[in-house]
Amino acid sequence: MSESLADNQTYYFTVARGTWEGEFRFRIISWPRFRADRIGLRNRFLVYGMAAMQKLFGAARIDSRIEASPDEGSFGVARNRVRIWKFGVTLYLLEEAYHLNEDGSNVQVRARERFGPIPFLLRTTKEHLAIIHTDGMSSTYYIPLLGTDWTADYTVHADLRHIDGRLACEWAEAAETIQKVKLA
Repeated sequence: MSESLADNQTYYFTVARGTWEGEFRFRIISWPRFRADRIGLRNRFLVYGMAAMQKLFGAARIDSRIEASPDEGSFGVARNRVRIWKFGVTLYLLEEAYHLNEDGSNVQVRARERFGPIPFLLRTTKEHLAIIHTDGMSSTYYIPLLGTDWTADYTVHADLRHIDGRLACEWAEAAETIQKVKLA
């Protein structure tokens, strides 16, 4: 996309920078695998809650705001705040810092997440890897989430204003369909 920027810089500083809104869907794809996974009581409770909310009330809303700091760190840093909500109630809140690697592809993600509407409950921090692909038009994240390993793939549409995301683990999948509503 940009001849002067590396793929990871193009993705975060040009394509993704801004305010996004859309729809978030979650579903269990294998109940036997879910029941067999040793994710712990807390994570099991959260999964049951999300699955029930989606089954009863349909897709949740998702908002995201990505801000770029190209001069921060060794190759730039971007920050993202993601909120998944339904009926005005926060189901999930995520704050991430993307530390871009000088190889032009890799990104070290440092994240704080919160499940549910109560700010001081069900909070965690984590770090994981993301890889930005050719021309900054797609990405793959390797995320520890809900007690298991997830892979999230995002694809940018040619109009640069829409992104489709698919998150998956052995027993569940989620889909994000978002559109840019404002530049940062």
